[in-house]
Amino acid sequence: MRSRFDAFGKNVLRDTLARVGAADTGVEVIAASQTMDVWYVPDPARAASLTELGLLGELAADACQFEPFHDTPGPGELRGCVRKQLHWHHELERRAGGEAPFPRLCLLSSGRPGTVLDAFGFGPVPGRPGLYRAAPGWRVDVVVIAELPRTRETLLLRLLGARAVLRDAIRELAALPEDAWERSIALPWLVRLRFETPAEPSARAAEDAEEEEIVTEVQRWFEQLKQSLRDEGLKEGQIQALTRQFEKKLGRPLAEAERSVLAERFDRLGLDRLDDVRLELSADALAAWLADPAAR
Repeated sequence: MRSRFDAFGKNVLRDTLARVGAADTGVEVIAASQTMDVWYVPDPARAASLTELGLLGELAADACQFEPFHDTPGPGELRGCVRKQLHWHHELERRAGGEAPFPRLCLLSSGRPGTVLDAFGFGPVPGRPGLYRAAPGWRVDVVVIAELPRTRETLLLRLLGARAVLRDAIRELAALPEDAWERSIALPWLVRLRFETPAEPSARAAEDAEEEEIVTEVQRWFEQLKQSLRDEGLKEGQIQALTRQFEKKLGRPLAEAERSVLAERFDRLGLDRLDDVRLELSADALAAWLADPAAR
């Protein structure tokens, strides 16, 4: 892999595909002493989950060799991937002791590999912007990440892109709800990417302009994440302190439902209002206030 961005893309791709099947990186193609970036085999028991992966889910309907390229590949890179595809098929047949299905190959290219598409006769797939397919017998697809529509179903694929595509995908990822499955897959690898990056600009003098731009975006996101965690920790501490104060006023522990009400009203009404309620109301009135859905 050329750079840490290639490794980042390969790991995100593997972890996403692992939601719907078995996905491994660096699978050795024994006949040629080569390795595939990601070898994926679908799990029929998780077929229903393919739809949430969008375009990647369509590509993951069959066993597939995925080869992501942070730099746009040329004819030589395509031939190298096809060579691995052919050798891997030979290895699968050797293991099976007979015929085995011919595996699919999918190149994920950050930019448009015009020479590859033209020289090898790839055609666009109707209704799927950014997806190109060779003649059926080759079982080879090319995804041009820069041409993918900016929708949530393409988000993780666009994280394998470059320049503005990757920068915008990072911002979209950070804006998703905290429980979004895409965040659980990609954010740990973004954190790792940030720690693999020299902290001082002077130490990054050898970086090209694109990598410097992405590094800056990752660091900005990382600082926002740290501040969010600090704010969340402060909020939790304030709610815990309020819970103890309410319990002292009531002379008993809060029920689980009352704890939920307190947390919701902390967000909606604010700390000052909850302090006023605690100080002004009697124990009985405070219990009634917690039990009243319309209370303010």
